[in-house]
Amino acid sequence: MNVPPHLSPTGKRQELFFNPKTGAVVVCEQLKARKDNLGVSLTALTSAKIAEAAEACNLLEDVNISLLSAVRSSLQAREARTASVTFLILFNQFLDAKVDRNPEYLRELRITRDRFPDLHERLVSDISHRDLEPFLASISPGGRNTVMRYLRAVFNYGIKREYLTDNPIARLDFAERPRREVVTIPSEQVAAMLNHAFENDLDLLPFLVFGFFAGIRPDGELQKLNWRDVDLADAGKPVLVIRSEVSKTNWRRFVDLSSNATEWIEAFRRQGGKLEGHISPFTSRQLQAHRRENWKTAGIKAWP
Repeated sequence: MNVPPHLSPTGKRQELFFNPKTGAVVVCEQLKARKDNLGVSLTALTSAKIAEAAEACNLLEDVNISLLSAVRSSLQAREARTASVTFLILFNQFLDAKVDRNPEYLRELRITRDRFPDLHERLVSDISHRDLEPFLASISPGGRNTVMRYLRAVFNYGIKREYLTDNPIARLDFAERPRREVVTIPSEQVAAMLNHAFENDLDLLPFLVFGFFAGIRPDGELQKLNWRDVDLADAGKPVLVIRSEVSKTNWRRFVDLSSNATEWIEAFRRQGGKLEGHISPFTSRQLQAHRRENWKTAGIKAWP
């Protein structure tokens, strides 16, 4: 069967083969209907519209895209923009959906949102990886990876809500960070820090004990723990509970306390330490000052 260009879906003459012949008969009837419809459609077109369609076909010829495909793609893009929202609205919706998450995580999300004021009024369906690259280039590799993870989560949330179809972060590369050797504090320095706190800064001692012997994150988790989270009289083994609202991972977990940790806490109690309120009774700024003074006794500048 020979299909003329004006009836061919490719816009070019086609030669089709069928076995059995009944398949050709069916296609012939379809082409006849298409020809009749074409005649009706042409009578409805003005000369201006025909000229415009011809010019559009000429523009598309070099990119090998049919006029119909181009029109459909344009309508899909228009529909996507109509259904989209601005970057600021999407980010705020994402924050509202995560309202029960860790306060520190929410704070970092808000900081990320406010890093991109130039994008706030842009529709998320219009934002591409090329739009994000200049903003991300000015951030250090470690910080950029964190920001990209937050943005990826926000855009994925937008895809779920059908505000956009593709995540622009997917077209960007995360920074490769060189792996470094794990840094440890020698035991004699740990002893010096604990002994200094025991003799000169008793309120700091539990912070050091749980940081060294229980593996609690010092920046964030340790500062939010209360003594009610510590059960030294547990029938099996003394345990410390990291509540979900305290945990960096937002999961509740239980930490078995080692014998040296419990003995240090018992010494803290005998020395007059109070097992009530916050384990670390300092503000963040006060805690930093106490820790720096404590580091001097061990000859270190920071806790790795």
